[in-house]
Amino acid sequence: MLRWAIRAVAANSYKNKAISESKKASRKANDAKRSFGYAKREKDIDKKLNYLSEGLDNLADAVNHSSNSIEPLAEVSFVASLLVESIQNNLDKQTEDIVKKLK
Repeated sequence: MLRWAIRAVAANSYKNKAISESKKASRKANDAKRSFGYAKREKDIDKKLNYLSEGLDNLADAVNHSSNSIEPLAEVSFVASLLVESIQNNLDKQTEDIVKKLK
């Protein structure tokens, strides 16, 4: 049971990391979109280039955060498979006990 609890806590931690990185990616993508919108409406070339540069920088950050969310997702998947295995072993033992008691 202790192993199951430790694995569940680990899975939750990895899930939170993935969600955090995903939110950061979304925020940066929205910032990029906003900067591109400003650039589209701007008449001054220097300001337009600054907005485009800012948008590209935010877009690069969004891609980076998206990439950073992949590792925690893989860890969640791995820990989840361990949890399933642990649960299955416990269910098998309980089923054995029930069958023995019924005989």
